[in-house]
Amino acid sequence: MKTQEFISLLEKHPKTPLFFEYAPGQYVRSDYHITEVKNVDFDTVDCGGQANKWSETHVQLWENEALEPDHQVDSSKALKIFEVVDKVRPTYQDSTIKFEYGNRSFTTAILPIGEIELDAKKIVVKLGVDQTACKAKDRAQTAEEKAQACCGPVPSKKSIVLTGQDQNECTPGSGCC
Repeated sequence: MKTQEFISLLEKHPKTPLFFEYAPGQYVRSDYHITEVKNVDFDTVDCGGQANKWSETHVQLWENEALEPDHQVDSSKALKIFEVVDKVRPTYQDSTIKFEYGNRSFTTAILPIGEIELDAKKIVVKLGVDQTACKAKDRAQTAEEKAQACCGPVPSKKSIVLTGQDQNECTPGSGCC
């Protein structure tokens, strides 16, 4: 989901409680805070030597150590945070939005939106999981190109049999190492 799509969803449902599910049945506490909105630029080179550039918006969700029963973020409060950020510097509206979250039982991760459940009483943002990928292999068109990608199939290793009086001895050029 793009940042602007998420903001538009919040605008269409003012004052609606906003919840985040970071794993099936596991929710960010309802007294969380939105502590940062980050414009993130990626400038990478993959294992095939191809340069790649893209941008994302990362929104950090944080839970105070002490419970805050009188604190809850709703769609209007989240929009106000985006407005404050945009006054300092514009948020990347056309980039994918992801959420940064972690707690004592869940390692901090950057999570994309998997799906959104919406009803008259709440918005539940179900966060998904990103998988790593090999861009060089993904770019390959043919089986030969895929095999040539640096992340292609691992060649089978040759078995080495030691011979001679001392099979524990390995010397340079003997083929054992």
